[in-house]
Amino acid sequence: MEVSYNLRYQKSTFTNKKILDKEGEIIIYSKGFRLKGKGAGDKGELINFSEIKEFYYRAENVFFVTFNKEKYVLSEAGTLFEQLLTDLYKSRNEFLMDALFMKGGKLRAEYDGHFQRVSKFGKPINKGSAKLRLYEKGLVILPQHQDAFVVQYDFVNFYEFDDIEYTLKIVMDDGNNIFLSHLGNDFEFFQEKMEELLGGMYETIVNDVLRPIFMEFHASTLLKLAYKMKGGKAVSLKDIQKMDKDMAVAVENFIFEDEVFKEKVAPLRDMVDEYNLHFGIAKDDMVKDGVIKWVMFVIPEKNIVAFSILPRWESDAQECFFYKIIVEQGNPAEKSEHKIMEINQALVNLHFAKDPCYKDKRDLKHSPYQYAIRKLPYLRILRKSFAGKVSGDDPKKWAIEIEKLIG
Repeated sequence: MEVSYNLRYQKSTFTNKKILDKEGEIIIYSKGFRLKGKGAGDKGELINFSEIKEFYYRAENVFFVTFNKEKYVLSEAGTLFEQLLTDLYKSRNEFLMDALFMKGGKLRAEYDGHFQRVSKFGKPINKGSAKLRLYEKGLVILPQHQDAFVVQYDFVNFYEFDDIEYTLKIVMDDGNNIFLSHLGNDFEFFQEKMEELLGGMYETIVNDVLRPIFMEFHASTLLKLAYKMKGGKAVSLKDIQKMDKDMAVAVENFIFEDEVFKEKVAPLRDMVDEYNLHFGIAKDDMVKDGVIKWVMFVIPEKNIVAFSILPRWESDAQECFFYKIIVEQGNPAEKSEHKIMEINQALVNLHFAKDPCYKDKRDLKHSPYQYAIRKLPYLRILRKSFAGKVSGDDPKKWAIEIEKLIG
């Protein structure tokens, strides 16, 4: 994609001190754009979408602020403003899909429709017409003049098609609601494809992940576990016990089958009950026939949540990461669900990569997670609450380090 528009652009500092005010053009590329003044000698400046912190428009002006705190205003595009806006968001949204890991698997279908997002408190977030792209692991919504966002199937709590009103209601694990409508003659095709993808997700979890490990359990029991453990989300031991007590024992034994690891995390295991011990199992796309298994320890009385992903290959170290439950006032136990959700979202959506969960942003400057650590709210909060990690081969040193971190 490469299109250009004539316009005026202004550049100023964060304190509104004007640096530039030029008539010229904008040339839009696939991952950014160039602002260029009139005259053959003016090469202008190239701005990548990865450099932009805020991006919005008002009336017939486009505003954006970079992470370097430089402010820009694009104006005077005339009758082509709507088309300029459409092309800018089209290019920006393609970037966002990659930079924020929205695409999951192959693209299966695309439809035109209308969306509305409402917070768990009933407050409108945004709405408008959009492209609805169904991928194997998520629904990406691309508004015409707004930022793209994704509905990850792993975090869908409930969904319902209304065949009379021709709408779809989706309730997410975080309580937010998404309503989709105006699909016209494509409604039935959209419904069929969406249900096929959601059904296929459970089938994959049961057949490719859970059944080979827990062969002795009935398919209905495995399906219950698959519903709770979508994408490898951590599920409390208590919830698994409610499904099947024998299954709960089998899952715990599978997670702790490495006796050395079991000994290392024993101090944490002794601090939690069945409500605060969480297990996750997922398909490992990096290792043939491999699975990811991980454990989370929720310790509200110590204001800590810790998790450990079991080594996936020989060179991988045994590590445990610790995060503070950030509480301005009240009981940490009441806020622990937020921390559990943050960890689940970060690990599942970023394919169980540990680096973006704790490493300094300077160390991630050239990594694929550079933009995600700046823009994904749950990841930003999680990183700010990082308290430390424990690693090494000696279980006794683990006990000492855990004591230092937890106190």
